[in-house]
Amino acid sequence: MSEAKMRVRELAAWGLDRDEYRPETYCVHPDSAQALVSRRMPFETKPALVAPVDDGLRERFAEQEPRADLRAEMAGLDWFLGVVDLRLLLAFQRRIILDSEAQEPPMLAADDWDRLIDLCFAKPAPVVCDAVRSDASVLLRSSSPNLHFRITDDSSNPIAVHSGSPFFEVAQYRDRWFLRDGYHRAYWCLQGGIYHLPAIVVRARTIEELGAVHPWFFPEEMLFSAIPPRVVDFLDDALVIEYHRSPLIKTLRITVEETYTLQGENR
Repeated sequence: MSEAKMRVRELAAWGLDRDEYRPETYCVHPDSAQALVSRRMPFETKPALVAPVDDGLRERFAEQEPRADLRAEMAGLDWFLGVVDLRLLLAFQRRIILDSEAQEPPMLAADDWDRLIDLCFAKPAPVVCDAVRSDASVLLRSSSPNLHFRITDDSSNPIAVHSGSPFFEVAQYRDRWFLRDGYHRAYWCLQGGIYHLPAIVVRARTIEELGAVHPWFFPEEMLFSAIPPRVVDFLDDALVIEYHRSPLIKTLRITVEETYTLQGENR
């Protein structure tokens, strides 16, 4: 596992949540950031879709749509492929966590659709973790926050270890447009002056389908306030507190337990 310090950029203008890993001192005071944002005009929803999509890009989308991993990721959702404007997307994540020692991704051209497709429809990331086994349990530890368990339809392997979605995802929910997955990619592209990216677009019907359900995300009332947080705000040093901390190690545990019941009983 990496010992490198992580660089954290956290949106400060919408209040800070409780985070025991955040240092007590930082350059930007949340009150000053909030004062800057309060001067904004009330948010006006604009469609984030960029239209029309040319024939060449439509052909590239057609190559991605049949991917088994894409369809598994989007199972049960109403989705399609399109091009979105990053500047019009809202952010429900409070923080972007960057590896201080990792190299920045190579610069891309705004019209290099082949490489942008590769960026936004990447191959599944390998599962990288340490495993600790005993007779009654298995512990998996990783510095990746995306490591998680998934239930499968395979009765011989009902639980799979998953490394997170490799896709760039946007969601429309209650007439507002959100970045669903791909905050790091959006941050680097915006820094490089790339504003239009291919994406999976989800028509979310619930906050759960949007994905903004964790307690460390912005609450729903903030996302639908008159001045909600935007993805481009991560680039504004006046609205962000930045600090360094050690990587957090995520632990997944499987415990083995055997029980018996009489046939026909449900326990």
